[in-house]
Amino acid sequence: MSVLSLSLLFSAATFSSALSASVVLQPAEQATWQLNSSAFHCRLEQHVIGLGQVAFTKEPSEALQLQLVLTQPYPQLKGVAVMAKGADWQPSELSTDTSTYSAKVIKESTVIFNDAALPLLQQLQAGAWLSFELSNEKNQQDLILTSLRGQDAVVQFQGCIAQMAPMSWAEARDIDIYFGSGRKVVEGDAVTTLKKLASYLTFDKSVKKILIDGYTDDVGSALANRMLSQDRADDVAAKLIEFGVSAKMLEVRAHGNRYPVVKSQGVSEQLHRRVSIRLIRINS
Repeated sequence: MSVLSLSLLFSAATFSSALSASVVLQPAEQATWQLNSSAFHCRLEQHVIGLGQVAFTKEPSEALQLQLVLTQPYPQLKGVAVMAKGADWQPSELSTDTSTYSAKVIKESTVIFNDAALPLLQQLQAGAWLSFELSNEKNQQDLILTSLRGQDAVVQFQGCIAQMAPMSWAEARDIDIYFGSGRKVVEGDAVTTLKKLASYLTFDKSVKKILIDGYTDDVGSALANRMLSQDRADDVAAKLIEFGVSAKMLEVRAHGNRYPVVKSQGVSEQLHRRVSIRLIRINS
């Protein structure tokens, strides 16, 4: 599972007035979760009338995260905590983990909780509600977010995550595959990376061209290096085709020891023994 984000959107005025009351309870008839999803994000959200929105969010390759995002900076906000709360309808003997998670970062309109995302999602699936505590120097506000069909909502959210693209655009756009000295075959973790890239391309239909450029260090003759860089680039291209990428999308080029990454010798030479892969989108 890739960002569990808990976003609670307030206007500064609404938030200020809300702090004057002790508890805001989300009406049960409004406690419905909605899934907003694509191949690159999964968002399970619930609107809180007059206050904003709560949303669980996951994106490719991102860790689960819990955030509180205000619509405007609120410098008076000093403390924010969140915990699971047993639903009123649950049997009293049913145990709910009531661990409290305090915000570690409060900056302008963004509040970040560490390690809260996964346990709170699990508690929601078990039928619990979510309880937030927001305070400034004078007041404290508790928001209790009730929930209907929380188990079904979490199952849908997890299903979305299971079908998500394996990489983000930022990760897929530029990839370097490195080789040992004299080696020209893709091995080890690099094979896994190419499989993930091929899978990513099944989700992102805006990619129309893939540039594959082979390079070497400066050991050996210019001709030998040119041939070695060609072999490396060809092997990367062959692997992508094997994993389902259309050969028509690939443009393979060999540069030998031209365009070094760094000028120094020694360990840095490893950076030269590479094949770079760049994705070109329709409008990029």
